[in-house]
Amino acid sequence: MKFSKYPLLAATFLLFSVSCSTTQEQEMTPKEFAKHVSDVIVKGTNFSFEPAIQEFEQDGVYLFDFPSDERGVFYARSVIEAEKVSENDFGTHLAVSHQAGEIEIMLNGVSIYKNSSTKDGHLNHVDYGLFEFEEKVPVSITDDEHQLLIKYTPRKAGENRVHISFIRSDNALPFPNLELRSPSKKEELEHYGYWWIGPLANNANSQALTDPNKTGAELVAQEVKSISGNTIRWDIPKLHLVKSLPGWLTYQNWHYSGGTFLDAMRQVGDQFSELDYSNYIEDHMAFLADNIDDIEQMREDYGVIEGPFGHYFRASLLDDVGMQTVPYTNKLIAMDPEDRDPNSYGYRLTNRVVDHIMNDASRLPDGTWARFTPDTMSVWADDLFMGSIVLLKMAELTGEQKYLDEVVKQVIQFDRHLIDAPSGLYWHGWFSRNDEYSSSKWGRANGWTMMAKTELLKAMPSDHPKRAEILEIFERHSAGLLAVQSQDGRWHQVLDKTDTYLETSATAMFVRAFAAGINEGWLDRETYEAATIKGWNAITKQIDENGDITGIVRGTPILFSDEEYDNWGTRRSDPRGLGALLYASVEMDKLINN
Repeated sequence: MKFSKYPLLAATFLLFSVSCSTTQEQEMTPKEFAKHVSDVIVKGTNFSFEPAIQEFEQDGVYLFDFPSDERGVFYARSVIEAEKVSENDFGTHLAVSHQAGEIEIMLNGVSIYKNSSTKDGHLNHVDYGLFEFEEKVPVSITDDEHQLLIKYTPRKAGENRVHISFIRSDNALPFPNLELRSPSKKEELEHYGYWWIGPLANNANSQALTDPNKTGAELVAQEVKSISGNTIRWDIPKLHLVKSLPGWLTYQNWHYSGGTFLDAMRQVGDQFSELDYSNYIEDHMAFLADNIDDIEQMREDYGVIEGPFGHYFRASLLDDVGMQTVPYTNKLIAMDPEDRDPNSYGYRLTNRVVDHIMNDASRLPDGTWARFTPDTMSVWADDLFMGSIVLLKMAELTGEQKYLDEVVKQVIQFDRHLIDAPSGLYWHGWFSRNDEYSSSKWGRANGWTMMAKTELLKAMPSDHPKRAEILEIFERHSAGLLAVQSQDGRWHQVLDKTDTYLETSATAMFVRAFAAGINEGWLDRETYEAATIKGWNAITKQIDENGDITGIVRGTPILFSDEEYDNWGTRRSDPRGLGALLYASVEMDKLINN
C-alpha cells in the first residue's frame, strides 16, 4: 500500500476522514481539495465589465476637469472639510499637477499657489495612496470648512485637466480626515465635488466669482457672459460612464493574487491529470490582452486612476507586475523555442516586467527591494515572493544565470533585514530611515518569503555556490515556524501571539513549504511530517456551508501593533490565499504518494 512505508502519515491522513469539523465533514484528498478551490475560482469569475460613474476622488487625488472645447479662463469652487487636524504631528501640503496653462489656487480668498507652464505636469502613481505630483506647497488647514477656488487658463483648448491632493508633509500620503465636497450640502450634489464655470475673458467678473463668502444659493443665482458672449452659470462636472469590474478584488483583475492562483492551477493540472484548467488560464490571460488597449484609452480620455487593471498601469510596486506576469511566462516556457514570437503580447509583457524588476524597481543602497511606504525606504517581506518568481521563470525561459542570481541575492538580503534571530521568524517590515523593525511577525508575510525560498531551492542547481546558504536560511525559518504552530494545526495571524486569530493562507504557505522540504530532502521527515499533516488537515476544514474558504486575511499593509493585525479582518474565498491552498494540495499529494 502507498502508506505502508510511513505509518505516521498513513494513520494521520486516514484519521482526517472521520475527524473533520462541522463545516467540512466529508473526506477530502489533496486532489479533491484542489478541485474544490479551483472550482471556487472558476465559478466566481465573470470575464466582463459593469457600468460605473467616474468618481471625483480617486485614491486621495481629486480631478477638476472643465468640459469645454473653448479656450478661456475657467473657475472651479469646492469646500474642504477638515477635522482632528490638531491631533497630527505633521503638516499639510497641497500637491498639484495640471495640463499646460496658467493656474491659481485660492484658499478662503487667499492665493496659495500660482504656476504657468508650457507643458503638461506629471502625475505618477507610486504606491497605494502615494503619487508624484508636479508641485507641492505647504498650506495651513485647521478644523473647519474652507473655501477652495481654482482659476485655470489652459494653453490648448480642450486640455483642461487639473489634479490636486492634500497630503501629509512627512510621507506624502493623503492627509487624514480631509475631504472635498461641492458648494452645496444637498446629498444629491455633494458627491460631485466641485462646481465650475467658463470660459470667460481674463479677470471678467473675477471678484464676484472668487468671493469666498458666497453661499451655494448665491452662486447658483449668478449669471455671467462667456468669452463668446453667451450667458453661462455655475454647473456641476460632466459625468463619465466608465467600465468597472464588479468589486475591487475580483478573480479576473490584473492582481498578484490572480497570477498566483493561475500558476498554482497550472501545477494542479500537471499533478492531477483529471484536473485541467488550461482553458480557464487562457481565458484569464485573453481577458486582459483583449481589453487592455480600450481600458488605457478610457483612462486617457477621462483621467481615470482607479479602474480595471489598475496595477497594470501603475506598474511601480513588485506586486503590481511580478506574479501577474508568471502565467504568460509559463506559456512561453511550454512552447517549442522556435514557436516563441518575440513580438507576441506575452513575450513583450514578460520582457517589460522583468526589465522593470531588474533595473527600475525601488531599492535600498545595497540593492534590496524596498517601498516608499509607510516610511521611506521600507523592506516588505511580501515583496520577496512578488518579485522573485517571474525572475526564476525568466531564468528557465532564457537560461540566463543573472535572473536566478538576483533572486538568490534578494533572499539573502531579505533574511538579513527581516530576521528576528531569537525566534527564527521574520518581521513584516524594516524601516531604513530609523533602522527599526515593524511591530509584528505577520503570518502571511512570513508565508510569502517561505514560498519564494521554496521556489528558489527548486530552481537552483545543486552546484550553485550559494545553495548551502539558501538552504540554511530555509531550514532556520522552518524551525522557527514549527515552534509556533498551534495545537489546531494552523498558525496565528501574528505568529508569536497566541491571542491573535488562526489564519488560513499563511498556514497553507507553511504546509506547502514543509511538504516540499520533505519531498525534496531539505527537511527531516521525522521532524516535520506530523506538523505538515496537522496543518494540512486544519486547512481542509476551513470550508463553510456555502463552500467558501474561510479564515483568509484580507490585504494587509504594514501595521503598527499586534492588536491592529488581530483586528484586521478576514474575507471569504479571498483570492490572495487561494493560490497557496492549491500549491499546498500539489505538494501534499506528492508527500502522501511518496
